[in-house]
Amino acid sequence: MIAKLLTIYYLVIKRVVLFVFAALMCISSFNPPAPQTPQFKNENTGNYFLPDYGETLVSSHRSGKGAAPENTLKAVKSNLIYSEDDSAIIEMDVQLTKDGVVVLYHSLFLDELSDSAEYFGKENTAVFMKTYDELRNLNMGEHFKSGDSYPYRGLRGEEIPDDIRITALEDVFACVEGEAPGKYRYIIEVKYPHPWAPKIVDGIYELMTEYGLSDRVIVASFWPDVSAYIDSKYEGEMNRSANPFEIVDLYGSFTRNEDLSEADIKYTALQIPYYWDDGILLIANLGRTDFIDYAHKYGISMQYWTVNNADDARYLAEAGADLLMTDYPERIRDALAD
Repeated sequence: MIAKLLTIYYLVIKRVVLFVFAALMCISSFNPPAPQTPQFKNENTGNYFLPDYGETLVSSHRSGKGAAPENTLKAVKSNLIYSEDDSAIIEMDVQLTKDGVVVLYHSLFLDELSDSAEYFGKENTAVFMKTYDELRNLNMGEHFKSGDSYPYRGLRGEEIPDDIRITALEDVFACVEGEAPGKYRYIIEVKYPHPWAPKIVDGIYELMTEYGLSDRVIVASFWPDVSAYIDSKYEGEMNRSANPFEIVDLYGSFTRNEDLSEADIKYTALQIPYYWDDGILLIANLGRTDFIDYAHKYGISMQYWTVNNADDARYLAEAGADLLMTDYPERIRDALAD
């Protein structure tokens, strides 16, 4: 147990150091520039994640956390109302259980969303500490709030609906591809580095192959060793997004106006934060039109999270953003339609 806790704290510290490094490179506070017209507009790219200019894609965040308990099959199902829309995308986070099952979950500890502390009799239990069958006993909607109520709080045992229990990635593909075959795209974030990452990535690849999804999946991670593993084993077979160091490096190349035509760019997308606090942007403006133009020259999809504000969505779409991740897909789709 001590070894496991030390491992967890090591992961937390490593992640904090990573973000501090990136933040020191690009944090600032300012009002956004006036919208500009892109000079480089995508057209007929043939890439599922590089739509034509003016057709910005919308992705549910954490499978649809605004509509249902995040990263559950119920949240995934909330996206199926868009099954007639070819641009529908589901973003989800994955981890590995003790017995090697790839499941959906975002946070470090299960307590944040479920009745884990009550069921296991202790706090701070992580996904990798328990088997899939053990985790299936949890109510993953225990702390989900809808309006002023907690609709799933207190459900135990057989009262817990199957679709708000821990969800295997395989069940997501089976559900969505069975309901709307060929319609959906997926963004899958690997939450843990080595030693879990290789098994997680291998599991994703196996399922992608089984369901024929190789061109409809982007694998993401904040961890550089995850990127390195994908490049070493699945280059050309698995799309991935840039890690934070690669994002900072690309932004530096942009500010220096470097020609990357001969560069060996391993990633197909940038997935970057875009959020506001009292009208002031609290991170370097990676949503600016000229930076998006620069990325598009090299076939890089520009994707932003977590965009819940309609004005932000319209601004980014006008700037040329390819994809917006949001807790409220219907709200953002309506904003872009306007």
